[in-house]
Amino acid sequence: MLNIPATGSCQCGAVTYTLSAEPLFTYACHCHTCQKRTGSACAVALVVALDTLAIEGELTAWSRVSDKGETNTRYNCAACGNTVHGVGEANPALTKLQSGTLDDPRAVEPEVHMWTRSRQAWLKLPDDIPQYTTQPDDPLQLLQAAMDYRASRDGA
Repeated sequence: MLNIPATGSCQCGAVTYTLSAEPLFTYACHCHTCQKRTGSACAVALVVALDTLAIEGELTAWSRVSDKGETNTRYNCAACGNTVHGVGEANPALTKLQSGTLDDPRAVEPEVHMWTRSRQAWLKLPDDIPQYTTQPDDPLQLLQAAMDYRASRDGA
């Protein structure tokens, strides 16, 4: 599990942050948009309460409209452009903190995989982690799946 408080930064160090509470859950998104945004096979993020994330440094914002018609805003370092976190209009009190920006991201394990229909064929996912071919309409479904997975892992 993540050591709290957890710290992190962008690539150049102009933006730093401290996370003061455990994430609600962690996920890997395999949608093509996240693949393009990260330049990788997927995006891995921690869903955290926005008020538990203290950020220092200048951020820029870029917004896009999702397939479901919701605006998602990504916050990036103004100097190096590194995405640090993102907020969706459906849940403005929560943010998706990019796990790779943590000073020590090794403790982050996705508890849910979504948009697996867009998963890179060479990437094999563990069978015991909940997987969704797209994204559930009800975000509480992701939270419940992550909590169930966490309980099964902790109970093992």
